[in-house]
Amino acid sequence: MYLVTAATPFELDPLLRACPPGARFESLVCGVGPVETALRLSVLLARREAAGAPRYRGVINIGVAGAYRRPEGGADLLDLCLAEREVLGDLGICDEETITSLRSDTLEIVDAFDLDRPLLQEADVLLAGHGIHCRRGTFVTVNCVSATSRRGDLLARRHEALCENMEGAAAARVCLEYGLPLLELRCVSNLVEDRDPRTWRLRAASDRCGRAAALLINGLPHD
Repeated sequence: MYLVTAATPFELDPLLRACPPGARFESLVCGVGPVETALRLSVLLARREAAGAPRYRGVINIGVAGAYRRPEGGADLLDLCLAEREVLGDLGICDEETITSLRSDTLEIVDAFDLDRPLLQEADVLLAGHGIHCRRGTFVTVNCVSATSRRGDLLARRHEALCENMEGAAAARVCLEYGLPLLELRCVSNLVEDRDPRTWRLRAASDRCGRAAALLINGLPHD
């Protein structure tokens, strides 16, 4: 079966409501931010491994995201997005205009993770079969939500990214360690611009993501 993770009950509950009784999956509220996500997911997987429990077929990370403004046309409010790649976007040296990697001849930094292509493709095809189009691209994981267009544009350019969140890269790092495929599905709740909560669509985005995730739980192979 799959393990579904979300940062908050608010993001997980729509999936729980949408899934039929007896649906085969387990869920974890992993907390907000990369540290809590890495900790809680690692603890769960380590305990299962120590207990000799069957391995999960994969991990599905769901939730909301902020979409970057892109000249060529990016994601819009309530668009569903699938991650092809996750990046730790603000791990490095940051000033007002740039973010520079910490990599050097003596220091190796792992800050980008390609997500499982077969699982991504299966999910994309399955949702398309239900008439649901998903945008695909690079997701950026941040410790601080971008509250200005300037910072969002900087991250979007640097990583050629579609949207940002606060947990995905941490989940990807843990799944890499445990040899588990990861699928990340998010719905755009807001655009990354000068902060204005009046324009956000958090509930609608969570609901849409949860319904789509329920289709994945029901349609993806479990054996």
